[in-house]
Amino acid sequence: MDWRDIPSLSALRAFEAAARSDSLTDAARTLNVTHAAISQHIRTLESDLGTTLMAREGRRMELTADGRRLAQALTEGFSLIADGISRLRAEKEQTPLRVALTASFAEHWLMLRLGGFWARHPDIELSLSPSPNLVDLRRDGYDVAIRYGRGDWPEYDVEKLAPANFVMVAAPVVAKTRRPDGTWPPVTRWFIEKQGSEHRKWSEAMRLIDETQQLTVYDTNQMVLSAVRAGYGVSVQPRAILSGYLEAGSMVAVDEQEDPTLGYYILTRKGPRSTRLQTFISWLHESA
Repeated sequence: MDWRDIPSLSALRAFEAAARSDSLTDAARTLNVTHAAISQHIRTLESDLGTTLMAREGRRMELTADGRRLAQALTEGFSLIADGISRLRAEKEQTPLRVALTASFAEHWLMLRLGGFWARHPDIELSLSPSPNLVDLRRDGYDVAIRYGRGDWPEYDVEKLAPANFVMVAAPVVAKTRRPDGTWPPVTRWFIEKQGSEHRKWSEAMRLIDETQQLTVYDTNQMVLSAVRAGYGVSVQPRAILSGYLEAGSMVAVDEQEDPTLGYYILTRKGPRSTRLQTFISWLHESA
């Protein structure tokens, strides 16, 4: 198909609306444009095709023979387009929203609250993909990502969801062994996640970890938190994933660093969002 052979789609759309209602005024109201704009589109289309498409008969506009043939073709063509778009939207509405997030945030924040979302929005399915890697939303087909950092992802629309102040945590029995000067006995074991480089840097900067401390590195933060809950030692974690443990009393906050930029952020592709996606994002904010 050579698009150079096809007149302006705006003009074709204006003519089809006018032909369907036999009225330039009604077509203007339907398309939310002025009466003059519809009239101009039709004149442009008639000039391009070299024929008269509509003629005034009293207060009404009547189609010519050429106008009827074109109107029928346009109605059929636009109907096919509308049907294809409707089917695509229906299929999209049945596809789960794909959410990329860290495993720690999924397990220790989202899963604790997700029942509330399902209760309010049973028609919106979610597909969660826990991973430490920052995915490409467009290339990898994700609708939204929840990431830990300082919000510096300029290629995406970014909204802060929750602060992620570093909190030093331990089981109550371990927390009691902390000395009055804030230090820990040399036998105290520290647990960190292999990917948690910022946690370790902060701990070292605060002189919480030095060469005298026993340091255990695990591949996943789930293992770290399990070790801390079991009373094996101390860790530093983002506050956002600790709320359930702190409320239950299985961990206590020994110290905390406030950082206004560090947090969990919602990342979406730039541009408009679907209604389902905006519903999910609004619920995230309400639950934070």
